[in-house]
Amino acid sequence: MDAKTDGLVKHDEEKAYKGYTLFSTMYGNTAYLIDMKGKLVHKWNMKNRVGPYGRLLPNGNLLWLGRGEEAIKEFLGCATELVEVDWDGNEVWRYDDKLLNHDFSRLPNGNTIINRYVEIPEKIAKKIKGGIKGTEQFGKIYSCCFQEITYEGEIIWEWKHYEHLDTDTDILCPLCTRSIWGHSNALDVLPNGNILFTLRHLNTIGILDKKSGDIIWRWGPENYLGHMHNPTVLDNGNILLFDNGWHRLVREGDTEEIAEEEYSRVIEVDPNTNKVVWDYHDRPGYFYSTCCGGAQRLPNGNTLITESIKGRFFEVTPDKEIVWEYINEYPRKLEPYWIYDEQMTLETFRAYRYGINSEEIKKYLKK
Repeated sequence: MDAKTDGLVKHDEEKAYKGYTLFSTMYGNTAYLIDMKGKLVHKWNMKNRVGPYGRLLPNGNLLWLGRGEEAIKEFLGCATELVEVDWDGNEVWRYDDKLLNHDFSRLPNGNTIINRYVEIPEKIAKKIKGGIKGTEQFGKIYSCCFQEITYEGEIIWEWKHYEHLDTDTDILCPLCTRSIWGHSNALDVLPNGNILFTLRHLNTIGILDKKSGDIIWRWGPENYLGHMHNPTVLDNGNILLFDNGWHRLVREGDTEEIAEEEYSRVIEVDPNTNKVVWDYHDRPGYFYSTCCGGAQRLPNGNTLITESIKGRFFEVTPDKEIVWEYINEYPRKLEPYWIYDEQMTLETFRAYRYGINSEEIKKYLKK
């Protein structure tokens, strides 16, 4: 075991939610599980690098979205495989698709909701407004598609985003490329089977009715979101969201402009009133991640936040007090198509906390 604890910045034992934190450094191929002191208690060394994260299942296995050599590097968050391994790293299930994208959800019945890229038909693509002119991908515009697959890999349900968006009103951010319309970087399956999802480049989150295919709730642009990530539905029905703040608009008189001061925030929205009922932010520049990011509401009411770019994970109380903080101490080399030298990164897509008595780990770790 690796006993390093250099990454721990703060730990209030009385107020922090006791458990183990799972994370992976972007461009690496390892999933790390640490305790509250920052000590490494387990790790999984995977064949392919993370693309972009893994999550523990109730049976204790790791479900890993991996990125193989055949990945199309131009697609953000693109992966080529969804692999389930046991505690010892033995593969027990896999699904291959070189257009997998960002997120997934294993359902109670053993099926899995996946997210993948799909090309938009030309007759629709040519009507799409906004974005930076001439930045289509391979001369085309893509969208995202949710699919439900069985454990045997059969596709039994599909929902293509572009079939439910409006080219006149769903206008791309003027500072983003035209390669992807909408761009879903996250999904969360609700207890009734409906799906909460993001449209990052439209600064919108929505809920789709899985049976009808209709988008039954939308929220975002009028609240000046900045290319958000990781919406989840809480036990009280509210929605928790990591709002990156990148390209956020602000109103100046009768006009809207890109904000000069950029900062991230975590917000809780009541979908019944469309009002923000709780938020966490810090002074501009101190808490800020242009991309990725996560927010997990813990059973004690605290919130675990992933400030992705810095590889910083911290837990805050409802009163916004930081009671646990850790800086990723497992850097990885940046890939050559992002940067052309030997710089390293601590970037982490999302971190997850699992309680000391949780189903995910209690079979393997003692209290």
